[in-house]
Amino acid sequence: MGRTYIKNFGIYSQHAKSTSNLLEVVCCRKPASITSAQRYVSADIDVTRRDLIKREDRAVMNTISKMAVSALADLLEKMDQNSLSQVMLYSACDSEEHSFETFREVVHKDPENFWRNVSDFNQLSNPLDMLRLLPTNTLYHISKILQNHHEGVPLRTASLSGMSALKMARRDVASGRNSAGALIFSSANMLSFDSLTVFGKLNEVRYEGHQHSGILPGWGSVFLHLDDRPEKALAELVEVKIKYRPKVRFEKEDWLSLLIEQKSQHGTPDVIVRYDNGIVEQAKAESDALDEVFPEVKTVNYKTLIGYTGKSNNLIDILCCLNDTEIKPGSRVLLNGTGINYGLGCILLIKRDA
Repeated sequence: MGRTYIKNFGIYSQHAKSTSNLLEVVCCRKPASITSAQRYVSADIDVTRRDLIKREDRAVMNTISKMAVSALADLLEKMDQNSLSQVMLYSACDSEEHSFETFREVVHKDPENFWRNVSDFNQLSNPLDMLRLLPTNTLYHISKILQNHHEGVPLRTASLSGMSALKMARRDVASGRNSAGALIFSSANMLSFDSLTVFGKLNEVRYEGHQHSGILPGWGSVFLHLDDRPEKALAELVEVKIKYRPKVRFEKEDWLSLLIEQKSQHGTPDVIVRYDNGIVEQAKAESDALDEVFPEVKTVNYKTLIGYTGKSNNLIDILCCLNDTEIKPGSRVLLNGTGINYGLGCILLIKRDA
């Protein structure tokens, strides 16, 4: 097996709309804002480069795809578009639940008369929504922009989706499947109606002045380009390890199993990026295991800066690490992650001076 390198990236997220914006957010360490329950709604999101989308495709784009196209536009500021036509594609994106969003429109329109106005649902529905709701919607738009007709791999493993895509891409690049490398992209929105409703029912959304435990929901899209050539690499991707644990909550013992194995195979990292998404009980399990296995290692948590984005959170953590000037080139960085009812995992990379 050969080696795999991270060569470039693009981002478009709630708190960092571009590469330069991300550098500013990470270096300034400005915390993401916590708002009131009523104000946790997605902003209107549009593509930053409409010229990338053909007119006939604009009508069938969903919000997740708009994020992805804008993140791709950020990547294309640094890369030639033609060079991506032969890469292998791996996607880890939310699909869109338009029925939930449409009901939210009806509710917000007149909360006191919801049942009287529920017939408005039919008027707000559109036949094109069938295309917007497809889980392959984002993959369709990205592959069309890049004129890329290699197989696309859409992955759905909860909040480990980005890590799962990275694991598959790393394996394929290291085995020499495609000399052009791989392009991984992940778009997700934890401010969607269904995500906020579920975490709200669990009493695990962090509100201004409300509670000490809960996620800080956000949205974001990420692109990562990998290949097997070390020239101008941002990092070497050493390992992506995932342990299958179909559980809702992960305990200290789950983390110990992963971290002890990781340490025996790769030694002690210089920096650890915690998964900690704001849920205190889960954060304690991870922290206690880290204290036992890697007691002297510095840890950081970027979700306090960028929010928790669900499927794309692990890849956003990688981008934050690459832009963090406090993590020096040559540092071995371990990044943790979990996915509800799927498992937990970690990424080991060596940051390089590109």
